[in-house]
Formats: sequence, C-alpha cells, structure tokens
Amino acid sequence: MWRIAILVCFWTVNAAAGELPKNLLLKCEGKLTVILTKPTIDSLSPKTFSTTLSLRNGELADNGSAFLNTGNCELKNGIVICTGQAVYPSTIDAGSESRVMKSYINQETGEYNFFMETTHHSGRNATGSKSEGMKYVRNGLCRTIGKPIF
Repeated sequence: MWRIAILVCFWTVNAAAGELPKNLLLKCEGKLTVILTKPTIDSLSPKTFSTTLSLRNGELADNGSAFLNTGNCELKNGIVICTGQAVYPSTIDAGSESRVMKSYINQETGEYNFFMETTHHSGRNATGSKSEGMKYVRNGLCRTIGKPIF
C-alpha cells in the first residue's frame, strides 16, 4: 500500500512539473477514420493503423509519415498534448492545403488520439478562397518499445 502512495506522490510531482520524457519510442495501433468533404462509403469505414511514434525534444514524430508530426508538446494532468500546423502545395491544382493537428497520449493508459483537419485554398501558401478538406482521426493504444512508457 505504501508503494502506491509513493507512486501517486511521485506522479503528482512529475505531472505538476510538466516534464516530458526526453527520448521515447512508442508502437501505436488502433482505428483510423477519414471523413472526406464529399463522403463515400469507403471514407466513412474505419480502418486500422499501426505506426511508430518518437517523442523527442517536445516533438511527436510519426516515423511512417512526416506529414503527421506535431510539436509544442506539453504534459498536462498526465496527458501529453501536442499541436501542429502546416501548409503544403496542392497535388491536384495550383492551390494549397492547410492542416491543423492535435495529438494526445495518456501517460497512464497509453491511449492515443490524433486529430487532423485540412482546408483547401485556391492560392499558394494558404491564400485565396477556402473549401473544406478532410478530417483524419486516429484512436488507439501506444506501448513503449524498450523502456517503460513514461
């Protein structure tokens, strides 16, 4: 029983300090849902995902895609919260696509949530008229590769 009390005290102090792990490698798996502007049956059907994430120096990087990285990571109430924004040239026209992303990892359970919303712009660098893009959602669990999770 005293061990639990010590762990709770340590956890509270660590969470209050808002300290992130300096170098953490995670294997994450779960459900992926993509919602397109003009939904198709296939776009609404959840799929699975499996990826490796690395948390280093306040950035959560997806080793499977450089387009899904988030930064500005903080530890708040036992949850690692990361955000990101990016603009990419469009692959379908002369416009661009802006992305807003948020990642959450529960320190205690390893629960992982990633949200991305895209907006299409008629001009380069997120300029010009806007139209809806897609919503990309991952829900799953992460486990450390090698070391304890936090």
